[in-house]
Amino acid sequence: PRMPQIYLEDGLEISYAPHETLTDEDLTAKNLTRDAYKVIRAERVERERHAPKPGELAPDFTIERLSADGKRTSEMFQLSQSLGKPVALIFGSYT
Repeated sequence: PRMPQIYLEDGLEISYAPHETLTDEDLTAKNLTRDAYKVIRAERVERERHAPKPGELAPDFTIERLSADGKRTSEMFQLSQSLGKPVALIFGSYT
């Protein structure tokens, strides 16, 4: 797989290319207008500005554990309870 190119935006590393570097064909393939792409990219840059950096602690959160077969358990997990222990998170969606 090809690694995404990284761009610097106000000192942040971001993988969304500046709109000036995209061709009309690039935007058509993304099904976006140039203005829509600029809005999406600006939102991404703002999210990255507040995201934890490598080596920083992850923000604490609480989430419900699921059973091995994906059923709700009503058992809650708080990230800070595992400080100093390895934690694996599996993210998915229900659609």
